Amino acid sequence: MDSPEDLTDEELLGMLTPRQLAELDRTIGETFADGGVDRADALFALAQVYTMRAAERDETSALAMLQLAAAMRRRAGLMAAARPAR
Repeated sequence: MDSPEDLTDEELLGMLTPRQLAELDRTIGETFADGGVDRADALFALAQVYTMRAAERDETSALAMLQLAAAMRRRAGLMAAARPAR
């Protein structure tokens, strides 16, 4: 297997069961509910922090952090696509 850092978001998310992915998406959605701040940008930034920090962890922890970051980027992309054009 490649190291966790070498996996794409799709590969990382593909390792989760549909139930795990749905639960992760629900939790992220609740944490970043609609508000005055651009939540999609904040979510992208937080995903970047998790990605950088994963390099400092053991392989199992890094994989979990990278999966969370991938789910955050996925959710942020959906949020950004859904916002009205300015």
